[in-house]
Amino acid sequence: MGPKQLDYQFYDRLINEMNLPFTLTLVCEKNSPSIEQEVNQLAKQIQQNLQDIDRIFSPFKQDSLLKRYQQGDLQVMQNKSFRTVFGLAEMAAKLTTGFFDPYYAAKYDPTGLVKGWSIEEIFNKLLVPFLLQHSQVVGISLNGGGDLQFRTRADSAFYWEVGIENPNNLQKLSAVYQMKDGAIATSGFSKRGQHIANLTDHSLLQTTIITDSLTWADIWATAALTAGRQNFLELLKTNQLSGVLITPTSTIPFSKGRLADAAENSI
Repeated sequence: MGPKQLDYQFYDRLINEMNLPFTLTLVCEKNSPSIEQEVNQLAKQIQQNLQDIDRIFSPFKQDSLLKRYQQGDLQVMQNKSFRTVFGLAEMAAKLTTGFFDPYYAAKYDPTGLVKGWSIEEIFNKLLVPFLLQHSQVVGISLNGGGDLQFRTRADSAFYWEVGIENPNNLQKLSAVYQMKDGAIATSGFSKRGQHIANLTDHSLLQTTIITDSLTWADIWATAALTAGRQNFLELLKTNQLSGVLITPTSTIPFSKGRLADAAENSI
């Protein structure tokens, strides 16, 4: 048996950018005063990266590359990040059979994947190398507005415990996952942004997707609300998705495209 979760030392840093709270979390097996300064420096690097991304994709900043593209400036395609997200948005629209739509009010707006992509991009660029370079760190994560990318050192017994809130009763959890590595994204009526337009199917209240990539977890969670229950049940089977759907009356867990044995549990 490994150490109890309470035996670990957690280091959290809150970063407010892109109109969202982001939380950096590092986990050590014991108190490590020497890591404090490095955690602060890592948080500053993350904040700078988020600011750079916001200057590209902000739907609110009039000088963002996104705004320039919406106004017909195709020169923004020379930016690598803009091209990458544009390609991901096109791929997402195809794989979700159009339920993920990177256009809002007839304007290109990939808001539905930018947060997840930003977190995953920063995670792979900054956090994974930090974890590998610091032997005293056993786990590291970046949370943005409730969506999470995380990793644990291979030789550690530490695991992440992630609770999924119940939209029908915010005092309860719909599910709790214990994992060492991965990504979890949740989309629901209380969380959805303006990237979901003309939503008429209210058969799903909330969708959580669990996978290796937060970009795709975010995409599928967003697409699920637009698709509605019946359409998304077909998509999750075809694409072998894992997570949990919550309807007004039930919780529907699924793993690798298969519904759990107790496919629908009353809330």
